Amino acid sequence: MKIIIEIIIQTILAFFSILFFTRILGKQQIAQLSFHDYVNGITFGSIAATMTTDFNQRTWHYLLGLTLFAILTFLMEWITLKSRKARKVIEGEPLILVHNGKILEDNMKKARFNLKELNSQLRSKDIFNVDQVQYAILETDGSVSVMPKPEYKSVTVQDMGISFSPEAIPTSVIIEGKLILPNLKQHGLSRAWLKEQIQTHGVNDLQEVFTAAYDPIKQKLYIDLYEDDLGKDKVDISETYNTKDQS
Repeated sequence: MKIIIEIIIQTILAFFSILFFTRILGKQQIAQLSFHDYVNGITFGSIAATMTTDFNQRTWHYLLGLTLFAILTFLMEWITLKSRKARKVIEGEPLILVHNGKILEDNMKKARFNLKELNSQLRSKDIFNVDQVQYAILETDGSVSVMPKPEYKSVTVQDMGISFSPEAIPTSVIIEGKLILPNLKQHGLSRAWLKEQIQTHGVNDLQEVFTAAYDPIKQKLYIDLYEDDLGKDKVDISETYNTKDQS
């Protein structure tokens, strides 16, 4: 029983320690990882995993290790931020893989990037023919940025000369049945106005609303209820079928 309690305590400490350090170090730990972020992320996980089950070392030894690696990660990020030369050495530089429809094999070899990986990255950008690519650049985080040739670019509203209105990010005023009053006041709206709006959807209680967001440009409120009455419009894309229909 004592061992079980120790495992629970050490697991909780490891879990919240990683959350704490990741929060301090920023979102790069979970987004675009640099090389040292990747290495330290693996090390964090390894130390934390060992910490939960190893009783030969004191818990504070592992916490000290986590702290030191967090400090090292922070220092590396600070150095790469302040020094361009250090950033070049530590994180590397972007590399052109495709230029005007031509694959640069030498750069592919430098990056240890094969044709299968390149084609996969291009397909993720909706490009299935290398000849359509003006530039394909391998970024330092391993992703590939693609610039299509002018004739293969998607036509925009500006290209067509069509007038357009600016857009805004809708502001959530109800989340899971709970009123977000600061967001409501931000746009000079009142509870009475919100209540009137949701009543037009046949709803009298905020707790029936899953989410509601206000668009300040269009001055409209989007409302989604917990109970969605789709009626005949309901679509089922599952693979279930009625055995009675089998021939």
